[in-house]
Amino acid sequence: MAVGDKQKEVTLNGFLEFLFGIKASTWTEGGHWSAQWVGLPGGDWRLLLILGVLVLIGGGWWLYQRDARQVPFVRRCLLYTIRIFIVLLVIAMLLEPILVLSKEEKIPSHLLVLLDNSLSMSLKDAWKDEDKANKVSRNLGMSADTAALRQMNRMQLAQKLVNEPFLKKLSADGARTVHLHSFSDKFNPEALSLSEEWQPGGTGTAIASSLRQALLSYSGMPLSGVLIVSDGQSTAGEAPEEVLQMLSDEGVPLVTVGVGTTDGPRNVAITELEASPVVFVQDPNQITVHIESRGMQAESGTLVIEQRRNGGPWQEFIREEIVLNLDGALQPKTYEFSETKTGKLEFRAKIVDAGPEISQDDNLASAEVRVIRQRLNVLFIAGSTFPEVQFLRNTFLRDRQIKLSSWLMAADKTYEHPGDLPIRRLPVTQEEMNDYDCVILYDPDPTQWPINFPELLTSFVTKAGGGLVYIAGEMQTAQMFDRQSDPSLSWLNLLPVIREPGLFRSQVQIRLSARSPWKLDVTDPGFQDPIFTFSTDRQANEQILDNLPGMFWHFPVTKAKPGATVLAVHADPRMRNEYGQEVLIASQRVGPGWSIFIGFDSTYRWRYLDDQFFDGFWARVVDRAGRSKQLGGNYPFRLSTPQATYQPGGQAKIIARFLDESQMEPGLQRLYGDVERGDDQPIPLTLTPGNKAGEFSTSFPVTQPGTYFVRVWLGDEAAGATVKAATLPIKVEFPNKELENPTLDEAFLQTMAVSTGGRVFDLSESDGIVNAFKIKQVSRLLEERQEIWDAPLFYILIFGLLVTEWILRKWCRLI
Repeated sequence: MAVGDKQKEVTLNGFLEFLFGIKASTWTEGGHWSAQWVGLPGGDWRLLLILGVLVLIGGGWWLYQRDARQVPFVRRCLLYTIRIFIVLLVIAMLLEPILVLSKEEKIPSHLLVLLDNSLSMSLKDAWKDEDKANKVSRNLGMSADTAALRQMNRMQLAQKLVNEPFLKKLSADGARTVHLHSFSDKFNPEALSLSEEWQPGGTGTAIASSLRQALLSYSGMPLSGVLIVSDGQSTAGEAPEEVLQMLSDEGVPLVTVGVGTTDGPRNVAITELEASPVVFVQDPNQITVHIESRGMQAESGTLVIEQRRNGGPWQEFIREEIVLNLDGALQPKTYEFSETKTGKLEFRAKIVDAGPEISQDDNLASAEVRVIRQRLNVLFIAGSTFPEVQFLRNTFLRDRQIKLSSWLMAADKTYEHPGDLPIRRLPVTQEEMNDYDCVILYDPDPTQWPINFPELLTSFVTKAGGGLVYIAGEMQTAQMFDRQSDPSLSWLNLLPVIREPGLFRSQVQIRLSARSPWKLDVTDPGFQDPIFTFSTDRQANEQILDNLPGMFWHFPVTKAKPGATVLAVHADPRMRNEYGQEVLIASQRVGPGWSIFIGFDSTYRWRYLDDQFFDGFWARVVDRAGRSKQLGGNYPFRLSTPQATYQPGGQAKIIARFLDESQMEPGLQRLYGDVERGDDQPIPLTLTPGNKAGEFSTSFPVTQPGTYFVRVWLGDEAAGATVKAATLPIKVEFPNKELENPTLDEAFLQTMAVSTGGRVFDLSESDGIVNAFKIKQVSRLLEERQEIWDAPLFYILIFGLLVTEWILRKWCRLI
């Protein structure tokens, strides 16, 4: 018989084995064979069977001695032997013997290589230890220059390690079969290909669960060990104790390779260099650098800001040592600058001397600023002729910082309206209206406007950031406010004051106001406002304000709007109502634009004291109202958050920071806004002054993940429905466990390896990894079972013996 290509010889028969209860076998090269009976009973039954056979042998002999005495002794013995063989063959057939041929051979073992491809493997490490970085770089076949090492993420480094030569060494020249698979939150049964670039991206890491699934996939195969290549951050799945015990019981060593560093990703970045794109000559301005760092808390670096003018050489502007903040916290650094000449100004900021980090490409940011002379386009519309109109028009024409277009509504069609930019009609499109920076209305008659002019004016202020100055007059203002509910007069809502319909003034009040001139009573916010800054010396400024010629007529309003800044009130104590002294000058931001109300029309009388007081006042009014529009129509504040992202269930903080405090109304006490997510109803917000000057902030709950859109505007709370708001998206995400603790967990990998008799290595020890696996080929026992009880040989022997006995018996005359 043959097993494979090995011939076997039978030296003992199965019957002797049966009789004596042993297995007959012969060892030969490459294996051995044995014969046995399946299901053979043992013990007392076997003894009785042996006794029965002995009785049969003895009885047969006795019968042949008694009945065949006439037969010669030799023939009797031959007949007796044939009969006994026939009986034994029948008994053997009844016992159904099976011949089992077995062979032990050497086969390759199986080695599992499991590669972590979770999201944390996409991180880059800074490799702060330069010696360690050099060892890893050389071992992975890269240049000794560690810059290339720091540019590769953990998955790319793992692919550098697990290459074709490495797998060939693991196979021990064919003594092992190596299986390469990936895992993240579960085991991937498909083999990894070395010819493709491996991509991380699994949302979780379940090392123990993936290991169990891998063992189940290769159950029944002889394992020489398991190699896990990972950063050790197990964020999901079962605890490892049970599966490690399974490996230990089966004698399968687990070897781990740690990818990454215990320092983890280490990086500092300049997320934004913030500056106004357009600034005025000699204005104080700010530039803000936003810095974000990871893995570098309390470490220092150097912030360098350089500037150049009109493409010239770069010059150092700021150099400051900074201490980096917590991970994920945005760190703003603000610096002042001012320019005396027009042109293009470029800034670039960079972080240097921060030590090793994963990338220095994000350490640099730049911004460009256009420096211009302040010359505002002004549209002056007068409803009627009055001394105030003539003097205002003349002062605007003299001012080289203003380009004037004027329109006198009372003039006939042939009248040439004076101005730097003469016009023949009022704007009828939004583009024409938005060519101006400031619109000044003196007691206008809206019935003579183009039909869409109120809408253009509203959009000009609330969307484009234009300025609106309204000067009350004796001809149209009272009638216009009395019918302010008319939809065509909805633009009156832009003004910072409220006049209740039908406001009554007695003849006594009118006579009182016309009998003698009265003075302005400038409020504390008015003293702080630039429009009332006639002198930089406060005492001299107060004296000038006190000496300004008085006025006779004014237009009474009920009160200032919430959020408006009252700059001046009536000085006569009799000119008051339940809200206090009657408001004469008030200002208010309306979205990105600005609205100013002046309740009298006799500022021309200030010329009696000095022309410069009149001219300077109106130059500052125009500058205040129109500056925002010329600087791009943006809000004078920037929205920001202390953190880049938030988690559901927390509180998000929104900060509005004014870049130039002079653009903030002195009486500004709050900003309004709202926040919405998806189709949810907007939640109103109120931002109040913070600890720093020029900052307003508030917090709100973020209960669900998603993007929250924050809108903040200047003006009253109701203005949000019509004005252009400053916006900021805030991301709210569930915590990503893969990135929460992105360092190499050496302790976890060490625990797993040691508990199974394995070891933990790093990327600089590839040769040691190969030698950690001791098992190569393993023994395997092959068996071949052959049923021989019904073989033709049995029937031939029995038939042959029966025929032979019959012939002998005939010969001996026994039948």
